[in-house]
Amino acid sequence: MLKRKDLWDTLGKTVTAVLVVLLSLYIAIPVVRQVTGRYETEPVTYITVTESGNTSGVIVRAEKLLSTDMPYVSLLAENGEEVAANSAVAVAVQDQNSLDVAHRAAEVETEINYLRSLLSRLSTASDNAEQETAVRSAVYRLSEASMREDAGELDSSVATLTTLLRGGASENSEEELNALTREMEDLRGSLSERDYLYAPAAGVFSAETDGFEGLTPASLDGINPEGVENLRTQGSDVAEGVIGKVVTNHAWYYAAVMAEKDSDRLRVGDVTSLDFGYRSSRTVRAMVRSISPTDRAGKVAVVFRCSSALAETLSLRLAEAEVVFRSYSGLRVPKKAVHVEDEKTVVYTVSAGQMERKVVDILYTGEDFYLVEAGSDGSSLRAGNELIISGKELKDGNVVN
Repeated sequence: MLKRKDLWDTLGKTVTAVLVVLLSLYIAIPVVRQVTGRYETEPVTYITVTESGNTSGVIVRAEKLLSTDMPYVSLLAENGEEVAANSAVAVAVQDQNSLDVAHRAAEVETEINYLRSLLSRLSTASDNAEQETAVRSAVYRLSEASMREDAGELDSSVATLTTLLRGGASENSEEELNALTREMEDLRGSLSERDYLYAPAAGVFSAETDGFEGLTPASLDGINPEGVENLRTQGSDVAEGVIGKVVTNHAWYYAAVMAEKDSDRLRVGDVTSLDFGYRSSRTVRAMVRSISPTDRAGKVAVVFRCSSALAETLSLRLAEAEVVFRSYSGLRVPKKAVHVEDEKTVVYTVSAGQMERKVVDILYTGEDFYLVEAGSDGSSLRAGNELIISGKELKDGNVVN
């Protein structure tokens, strides 16, 4: 028969053993779940991947410098503004007082042109039908000006549309026009000696010059990598009295040096995109004009012809860019989440606590991921789905604990 002391010792050892077993099970259970019942997941995201090559080169345009011997200049055209052939882009005078008068004359001329245009358009909108037609026309002009990035026409279109929607021109518009016309006559009479600078041809005005205006598109014919490097050294000091330039052709060129392995992906006549990074707000569409033979260093010279974003790139000359060969957009899927079953490429997602098998089509292969096509129906993989990255017993319909 056990003594009381021995009985308590035995009971204490038993309780201790039970607690140890329970504690062991408490610790072991999460480990078992982690091994057999838990799955690593992440949400599916939609991304765009580009294949590109780096370049370094020179931008070449057809440019004409404007200059004057007079010390004070008032610009009549904005930087990046479209100008007509023989239109005045600046006026030069001898003293500060004349410069102030020239500034005011430019402002008055703008106001006169606006009022004349406004009154002319509104004179045909006397009834509701004509008013509606005028509004539609103004909206169309506004859209066209926006696509052309024509700041002057954009301002005029906005003002015209605003007036039309408010019910027409002010009753005093005619009187304002007459007053401004008289003021302009007085201002012109007070200006003494002055020199107007005119655009030599239709184009885009720029007040920025850099000494490379002597480069011409003809200098790019047959160019090689060494020739591109020589162009980079042909800048000169801007002559005294130069006040700006007119780019006389909307087509401009980017002569660049790139590695042969990248240029092999291009052919003359191909249309691609140039990305100038932070120096341009968008990629520029470009056509491959020429590709030189490879030099001893494994480099080639590629000339790209561009016909858009001229105003945006006026400040660029010596520039680096990425040539975008191709871009892919789709759903990013880690490689370890992709499986081949029954000769189909599949992934598994979690939906309402159950596994869901989805067939995918691979568009692009990255280092550690695939880009797959995004579907629109419920059975396809879509952005936001919870993708199973790793786990055991992957089967459609299995419960995910």
